[in-house]
Amino acid sequence: MPTSIGPTYPFSKGAIQREVMASEIKVEVSRSIGLIYIDGHPSGTGFRVGNDLIITCLHVIQGAFSARPHFIDSIRVYIQFERKQHLQNIDPRKIFKFEASVRFTHQEFDFAVLELSRHEIPDVHFPPPLTSFCQMQIPSEVHLIGHPGGVQMMEDSEVFPRVIEQNNDVDTYISELSNWSVQYFPDRLDHYAELRLPPRKILFHTTFDKGSSGSPGVIIKNHKPCVVLMVRGGAPGCFYEKKFPGHPVEDRKRVEYGYAMEDIYKEMVCSTNQNIRQLSSEIFREWF
Repeated sequence: MPTSIGPTYPFSKGAIQREVMASEIKVEVSRSIGLIYIDGHPSGTGFRVGNDLIITCLHVIQGAFSARPHFIDSIRVYIQFERKQHLQNIDPRKIFKFEASVRFTHQEFDFAVLELSRHEIPDVHFPPPLTSFCQMQIPSEVHLIGHPGGVQMMEDSEVFPRVIEQNNDVDTYISELSNWSVQYFPDRLDHYAELRLPPRKILFHTTFDKGSSGSPGVIIKNHKPCVVLMVRGGAPGCFYEKKFPGHPVEDRKRVEYGYAMEDIYKEMVCSTNQNIRQLSSEIFREWF
């Protein structure tokens, strides 16, 4: 756990001490995270789970769907693991393709499960999966690891998610941003309204931006990394989509969000479809 910050004075470090174990655990997690490409262009982040599966946001692979439902044009899509440098040479042993059949999608949670294809190079194995998941505890420090900007892997720690509850400070904050949106943007729309729509959104501020969709958010529990959320996007959406380039949005008015893995787990495990329930048991191997 981080220690408390001392008094601020000249030459004060202005930083939080952290256990070395936390850094080691995040390095371990990074081996399971990859950058997804469509037609050679970065599209988003995904992470390894189960026997041969990748979790990501549905919108990350939306452009690769074929004419058949639940199938992607797998020739166009691949994932690159352990891209930790901006101008990193492509290691063919870190590139994996997908099967054409998409194992599971959920529109409301913007959630997709893809199946990896065996590597074309003999004796190259899948990266290790993330196997531990736990309930979203608010507030708690979450570590985001992914590919913001669609380039090398990055992390953002000191992320403290919150949720909107009736009359809490987050509710007030989002209401103020909604009023500002209606007055500020040319279309006079509330571009924060999506944050209140079901299913439940987990809100936070992060340095992550476009390309980080599908990134896992982990906490360290029992000396293990536990996935608690998946990054989805941010509001106001018009800013991230560059719809009004003449209307900048300062950092404090940007709100990123994701979905709690516990909510996705409950949706899958309560399904009337036995195949979906079996898939959930494969993905969510350990639940704390």
